[in-house]
Amino acid sequence: MTETGYDQVLPQLQDVLIRRGVSIPAWRANAKERGEFAFAVARVLAEERMLPSGEARSAAGDLANRMMGLGVLDPFLHQDGVEEIIVRNGTVLIGRNGQVGKSGVIAPDLYFYALAQRVAEMGGKPLRAANPFVLVDLPDGSRFTAMVPPLSRRGTAINIRVFSRRVLSVQDLVRVQMLSRRQADYLNEVVLGRRKSLLVSGRPAAGKTTLLNALLALLPENTQLCGAETFEEIVTSNPFEARAVVRDQVEAGRVTMAEVVNVLYTRMRPDVVVVGEVVSEEAKEYLQAINLGVVAHTTIHGNSVLDALLRLETLAREKEMPLGAIRERIARGLGVGVHVDLKLNAEGTGWQRQVTEIVEISGDSERYILRPIAGDHNA
Repeated sequence: MTETGYDQVLPQLQDVLIRRGVSIPAWRANAKERGEFAFAVARVLAEERMLPSGEARSAAGDLANRMMGLGVLDPFLHQDGVEEIIVRNGTVLIGRNGQVGKSGVIAPDLYFYALAQRVAEMGGKPLRAANPFVLVDLPDGSRFTAMVPPLSRRGTAINIRVFSRRVLSVQDLVRVQMLSRRQADYLNEVVLGRRKSLLVSGRPAAGKTTLLNALLALLPENTQLCGAETFEEIVTSNPFEARAVVRDQVEAGRVTMAEVVNVLYTRMRPDVVVVGEVVSEEAKEYLQAINLGVVAHTTIHGNSVLDALLRLETLAREKEMPLGAIRERIARGLGVGVHVDLKLNAEGTGWQRQVTEIVEISGDSERYILRPIAGDHNA
C-alpha cells in the first residue's frame, strides 16, 4: 500500500473505530492487546470496504501500528544512531550524528495533530488550542515535544529527543574524533583521581551527556555513585548507584531537583555525585556540594567554558550573597571545565562533535583563571 493510500484511509478508519468504541491500546499494551486491535482494524477495513479483502489483511497490521504509540514515528525510536525525530509540514526528518535529513515518510498534518493529542493525553497533559504546547516523557525515556496551531503557524511541529541506551566508551570517542588521545588521557586521569569536579558545557545536542556517560564508565563498580536528573539520560553500568529521576517539579507533592541533590551529597555518602544538567535552583545545591569536598560532575548549556561559568553564577545567585562570593565559590569548588561543540568537518559536508576546550578552573571573587589543558585536538 502506498503512502498516498494510507493518507486516504487513516482518517476514515479512525472515525469508524471511534464510532464503534474501539479504543487505541495504551503505550504499554501487551502483544495480545495489540494483536486484537490489529484484528479489529482488519475487520473494519473489510466491512466498510475501505480496501479489497486481500489488501485489507496485509495492510491492517501497518495501519494499526500507525495508530498505536507513535505510529509512523515509532520505527525510528528503535533504529541505531537516531538522535532526533522531527516533524515539519507533515514531513518526518531524522537527526543522526548532529545532522538532519529526510526520512521519506510523509503524512497529513491532521494525522500528526491527532498523534500529538494522543501522546499528550497519555502523558496527562491535554493538547488543544488553549494549551498548544506540550512536553511529555515517553516510556523509553525519550522527550516528546509538540506545538500545534494556532501557536504553530505551519501545522503540527514535533520533536522527539531519542537517547541511546548504548554508552560509547572514551576509546569510541577517540575513534570518532570527538576526543584526541591527549584529551582522553587527561580526562581519564581526572575522573579516576576523584579529586576534581567536572563541568561539561555545550549547545543542545552537542554531545555533553555522551561525553559524561563515557567518563562515568571509567569508574570502578565499587564507586559510590549518586545521580539526579530530570530525564533519564545518564547511563552507567554501576550496580550500586543511587539514582533519582525528578519529574514535573511544579506538580503538588513532588520534590524538587534542589532537594534531591541536597539529600544525595549530605546523606548518601557519595564518592561521586552526578547532576544530569544544571538548569535552575539545583545550581545552588550543586555549588554547596563542590564546596564541601564532594566530587560532583554536571552538564550545562553554554557557548564556551567561560560562558558556562557565568551562567552557573546566574543560576546559583542568592539574594543575600554578593556576586563576588558566588564567583569565588565556583572558582574554588570546580576543578575542570570541558566544552563540546559541533564543528564542520574537514570536507565541509557535515558536522562533527568535538571537544574544543579543556581548562583547569581557579580564580577569586574578581575573575576566573582558566588554564588550557590538552587543548590541541590533534595532539
